[in-house]
Amino acid sequence: MALRDEILPYVDGNDLVAPNPVSPGTLKGSDNGPMFTSEYFIMLLKLGQLIPSDTNDFQNRIGQCVNAAGMLCRVPASQDDGQEEVDDYYGVLNGCKQMENTSIPRTLLWSLIKHFGVMNNENPGQFQWRALMIRQPQLVACMVAAAFPSWKNPLHILARALCHPLFFYAAICTLIAGMTAPTSDTDTRRLSWHVWQCTKGVSLLCWLAGKVWLNRLYKQYGPTGMKAVAAIYYQPHPVNPFSKYWVTE
Repeated sequence: MALRDEILPYVDGNDLVAPNPVSPGTLKGSDNGPMFTSEYFIMLLKLGQLIPSDTNDFQNRIGQCVNAAGMLCRVPASQDDGQEEVDDYYGVLNGCKQMENTSIPRTLLWSLIKHFGVMNNENPGQFQWRALMIRQPQLVACMVAAAFPSWKNPLHILARALCHPLFFYAAICTLIAGMTAPTSDTDTRRLSWHVWQCTKGVSLLCWLAGKVWLNRLYKQYGPTGMKAVAAIYYQPHPVNPFSKYWVTE
């Protein structure tokens, strides 16, 4: 079997991927469906298993979770399910970067600017600390990287150049991420992986920082890298497809 087949029991009624097998009739299988779904498409790409229809499939599955205000939601925007957090943003932005989808990250970036960094998907326009996404500059760097990824388009290069301090910050965050954290802290490694994957192709500093981070990752988790991280993260279900198919680099 391949990832595309093995992931089917993990897809919920919203067509989003869950961390555990989903019972028939379950509409929402996870609080982080957009992130897990993005990771699924990233792995298909890295494994060379993408098919032409995956581009639209990714857009449809993730796009349904972007509301009218241009903010990401945990579930399709038509469903009310609480304030979104940064982890889904990191996964989705990396997914967009890998899938060459600039539509979603540009929508998110414009919303971030329009709402002064407060991405309150429950009540757009109202301040809430949890919704203050600019509290993590590396997240904004990921938005810019995914929205303007080209090295051939002068406007893309200019946009990234203007945001150089954000990429410098993202590089520092990647460089020190997980330096003293125990191996049980898999959230730190997973989110750092998304930041590195999203920014390494548009920032030399982020690429270099990622090399240091990778060396530390392999020392901490062994030669399988992110597969070992996934096996711990998905306990008590270490047979989750991601722990089998995750491609570190």
